[in-house]
This record gives sequence, C-alpha cells and structure tokens, in this order.
Amino acid sequence: MVHFGLDLTYACNYRCPYCALPAPVPHRPVKEWLRAWERVHRLYGRSTIYMSGGEPSVYPGFYDLVRGLAGMHKVDVCTNLSWDVARLLPELSPEQITISATFHPTQVESAEFLAKAERVKDYLPKRWPPKGSVYFVAHPGQMGRMAEYAAAMEERGLVLVPLPLMVAGEPGNSEEEKKAIAEASPNKGFGDGKLEYQLKTLSPEGRLCRAGQRYAHIRGDGGVSRCTRHEDRALGDFFSEGFRLRGEPERCSQAWCPFESQWVETEG
Repeated sequence: MVHFGLDLTYACNYRCPYCALPAPVPHRPVKEWLRAWERVHRLYGRSTIYMSGGEPSVYPGFYDLVRGLAGMHKVDVCTNLSWDVARLLPELSPEQITISATFHPTQVESAEFLAKAERVKDYLPKRWPPKGSVYFVAHPGQMGRMAEYAAAMEERGLVLVPLPLMVAGEPGNSEEEKKAIAEASPNKGFGDGKLEYQLKTLSPEGRLCRAGQRYAHIRGDGGVSRCTRHEDRALGDFFSEGFRLRGEPERCSQAWCPFESQWVETEG
C-alpha cells in the first residue's frame, strides 16, 4: 500500500497562537479530487490518504469528498473535531476512516473536546493499543497543563501525544520543554526513532528515504513533493495524467524530520 499526505485546504476555523498557515489557494471541486484519486487507485490500488490542512472539515463538500474517497482508499483525517461527526462516521467503518484528533485548548473547552473524542474513540489511531491517540501541540503557553490533560484522557481510555512546536520551519521548544515532551510522549522507547526525529536529536540527512516512492505530500494547489520538508513540487501535478511516484528511494537532504520519519531507512 502506498500513502499520501493531502493538504486539502489552508483555511481553518480556529486561530491557534502556534499556527501559521500558507496563503489560501482556490479549492478544487469534489469531482476533480475524486477523478484524480480514481487514477491513483488504478495505478497503485487502495492507498492511505492523510488528510490535513488547515482544518479539512471547512472545505466545501468535505462530507461528500470523504465518502467518495473512503470507497477507494483508507482516509485519515487530521482534525480539531469541530464538525458534526454524526453526519459521517456512522456510515463508515474504522477500516475506511481514521480520525487523527488534535486538541487545541485555547480554542475549545477540554470537557467539550474530550466528550467528542470519546464518541469517536473507535476511529482514533491505535499506535498504542488499545488506547486511541489524541495529538497536542507542545506550545509553552499550554504545556503547564499537559499532565492534567493527559490524566483526563487516560481516564477515558485515550492517550495524549505531544507534538513538538514548529516555528518558521524549525524546532521551537526550549531544551527544558523538549525534556518534558520526551518524558510525556508515548513514543518514548518505542524503538523506531519517531520521538528522536521529532525532537531533532536524530537526523535523516544523507539516509535513504522512501518518501517520493511509497509516500508523497500533495499541496493545496495540486503540487506534489516527496514530503512536507520538501516544497519543490518535484513530483509534478497531482491532477496531471502523467503524475507518478518515483521508482526508487532517494537520500534525504533535510536535517529535521518532524512528521514522516517512518519512510527513512534505518540503515544506509
């Protein structure tokens, strides 16, 4: 199975203090997206689509698009859960859709968010079985209550996953904050280097990486790059009939891999 990241929209209904979104681009119609994903299905079979933004649910036609995609591919929606989950989830199984929920306490009351996260627990990622994951940006202004939030999630069978802060494309946490993230992270000791890559104590630079071969990142304008750290659109236009993934892994030129380290080869 191949995998894709998709920046469906750069619009968002939240105004988090740590988020700086790219300039908005015109939204492609649902039919255009579905035609392009049908072509991907013919080329590569059923794929996984990591849908993000912005907030994907503010895209016009969000519900229709997800329904259409779930008939061909596995869809993982990275979302603040501000939308009406009852309009979509009852008709789709956890094998068709995953909800990567992100908790933003400056924008929503924790009780309201946790109630909704509990309702979608069966659809949350299960990297740490049997608990569903909830993501949390480790911003200095909200890290003081991180342990409190983690305990509240633990009571509900959920696990809080702190994400290091990014500022202008680089790590934005102090050394002390990085230690707190490492201590709180369920990725600690997982053995695949995910936490170390996130904290930039392990670098992908010079290593072979299958991003571009087994994974690609699709920008909101249809341009395709190997991953979020490459912004060269070197893999072409997703809406073009000629779009293809590359045939071989390539060496990484980046010093930091905060999101997609699973494609980095452990040797070489």
